[in-house]
Amino acid sequence: MSTLNDSNWWSRFRGSWRNDSRLDKGDTSTPFTGGSTAGGNSISPDKAMKLATVWACVRLRSETIASLPFHLRDEKKDLAKDHPLYRILHDQPNADMTASEFWEAMVASQELDGNGYALILRNTLKTVIALEFLDPECMHVSRSKMGKIDYTYKKGTKDEVVYDEEDILHLKGFSLDGLVGLSAIKYQSDVIGGQIDANNAANSEFKNNLKAGGFLKTGEKSLNKEQRERLRQNLATFGEPQNAGKWMVLESGMEPASASHIRISAQDAQLLENRRFGIEEICRTFKTPPQLIYHMDKASSWASSLEQMNLGYLTYGLRPTLVRIEQMVTRKLLTPEERKKYSPKFSVEGLLRADSAARSAFYSQLLQNGVMTRNEVRALEDLPAHAGADQLTVQLNLTPIELLGKNNESTKNESD
Repeated sequence: MSTLNDSNWWSRFRGSWRNDSRLDKGDTSTPFTGGSTAGGNSISPDKAMKLATVWACVRLRSETIASLPFHLRDEKKDLAKDHPLYRILHDQPNADMTASEFWEAMVASQELDGNGYALILRNTLKTVIALEFLDPECMHVSRSKMGKIDYTYKKGTKDEVVYDEEDILHLKGFSLDGLVGLSAIKYQSDVIGGQIDANNAANSEFKNNLKAGGFLKTGEKSLNKEQRERLRQNLATFGEPQNAGKWMVLESGMEPASASHIRISAQDAQLLENRRFGIEEICRTFKTPPQLIYHMDKASSWASSLEQMNLGYLTYGLRPTLVRIEQMVTRKLLTPEERKKYSPKFSVEGLLRADSAARSAFYSQLLQNGVMTRNEVRALEDLPAHAGADQLTVQLNLTPIELLGKNNESTKNESD
């Protein structure tokens, strides 16, 4: 039961009359901890995660991104292992988490709450030494009338802590102002609430063995109150799932009416169709192909194979988030001078291995026709440059272009 002292109630009340989609000057953006849908459902990120589709989409996106190697490279595309930030991004951001665990939590927070937060810890020399994950449901983002952004962290009964913008690594989801991300759970709560209703209705139908209440004929006889109540209790026991398919004995001349024992199929009640449609709607929300979460009812019209599906998922589903993380790390964790020399980069080669043959054929054509150098191809694959690989070559024994005439001339002289 909600009371006026319930913080979630006040959050839902404020959300009903103020616009949290933009952080205007003088405003504060509160975290989304729950709200009510048009159908009367109470939706929160935790409750939404109890839906298998939401769980699968968020888990797939966060685990996939967290599994990609995250490197810091120098201007020559070499791994900058001597830079202190390399270990933090690639190995261990803090004492309690591996890099995979940290980025998984950050991306999952961004998918559910619209924002992921981490505290940036620096030493006396202002060098980044650790990143500590923060609960997004405890973070309030405020913007002063002068435009200064502060982060207020309220965790339980502890005193709130106010951080400057430079101290918080803020991973934003889809945003209308570039300052705060929008919660997919909040803005798609009606879709998620509808799926919860469909699941509850299906569970109720299956619990009752998909049977409607029927009628019994007693002929000209009338039952007294005690007999009628005992009959209802027997019928209720007979209708339990464990008694499905068993025979019922009718006494005292009773017989079933013609309209009794009516079975309602889930298809006729559109329960199965509504649940399938709800799965597809949630997949649209999280930019995830239904096939990747093992929803195999319908074939995709744009992906004829798994490798093409992976490529489409990377291009349209994951790449925007990967670019957002790379640019966020560059802005918050590198100094202006370091940004000229270093760049963080996810290695997505693992997701494209199934299409390596097509890429290899494409590169071969470019190399053999003098369109690109080997080092330019290596740069596209995030590989370091190699000495002597900066020359354009053609198919004739892969000879450098500037030596073609000389080779022909020397061959002619030898023949003379």
